[in-house]
Amino acid sequence: MNAVVVAYRWTAAKSGALSRMLDGLIPFESVVVVENHPQPSWDGGPFLVIQGSNRFAEFSGYHEGLNKVESGPVLVLNDTALAHHSITFWRLQINQWMNQVHEGIQGDPRHEQLKTEYGQLTYFASWIFWLPSTHDVDQFNACLLKVFNHWDEVFSPNSKYRSFINTYLRGSLFHGWKNAGLRDQKAQDLKIRCIWAEHRLSKLLIDQGCGVHNLRGPHVFPMRSLDRFFSFRRRVQSFLK
Repeated sequence: MNAVVVAYRWTAAKSGALSRMLDGLIPFESVVVVENHPQPSWDGGPFLVIQGSNRFAEFSGYHEGLNKVESGPVLVLNDTALAHHSITFWRLQINQWMNQVHEGIQGDPRHEQLKTEYGQLTYFASWIFWLPSTHDVDQFNACLLKVFNHWDEVFSPNSKYRSFINTYLRGSLFHGWKNAGLRDQKAQDLKIRCIWAEHRLSKLLIDQGCGVHNLRGPHVFPMRSLDRFFSFRRRVQSFLK
């Protein structure tokens, strides 16, 4: 059992949160933290910290971290897992994945009421993935490489898709980008590419037989409720800046 965590400025607080998330789960052989910030401020803690290129945001970090892992299963996270989601309930979800019969790559499923040339927009939010076997790790890595090759290409030219992206970037207190209050064009351009990459990665996985299944269990409702609360709080903070 291994884990890859991509961070943009790794800190003692994030290290502590990761320890709490992994506590009580099946023991991990290795935990690799990919520091994507060009000027690391802290390298302490019990985990192996390596420098990431940040060439393709968290997606290149995932690839670089997975190259340090010899086999699956692998839990893949970015550091939003440690601050923007319920550690307690997501730990229950991770434990469920670890103990289930192999069902392929798992993650945080999203189903939008939007159709493109590929059908309904269905995808994994790119902050968490569960790769239950070495085959799944290889499949995921191969899809990441294809995403990198199309990094600057829009996922869909569909006008409704463009409107969906624009609405997300404008944001509101209840929906959309948590940093919508910022007016940084470089940050917006990066976010757009990350959205394209998120959708493209999921489509590549779906094309290879990976299903984007809804999460199941009594923990899901409180987990989703807390996640929505954390999202609302972040948006309020962003709009007040």
